[in-house]
Amino acid sequence: MELESVKEKFGAKGDIWNTDFKEPRIDRNLTLEFSAKHRGSVRLAMGLFYTDKEWEAIRKKVLGTPLP
Repeated sequence: MELESVKEKFGAKGDIWNTDFKEPRIDRNLTLEFSAKHRGSVRLAMGLFYTDKEWEAIRKKVLGTPLP
């Protein structure tokens, strides 16, 4: 199926098809709030995940550790 026929079939506007979306920002409080309301990962519901800042700190620590 061509792109134009898909646009016509689903009634999509052309401005959304080629839009670049930015990386989602992970917020611990918001994630915990919504995880209690919706089914999904037990790991998320228990808060066993890293935010972007926490992950970068761990990553820098690990990459900065010298190898034996």
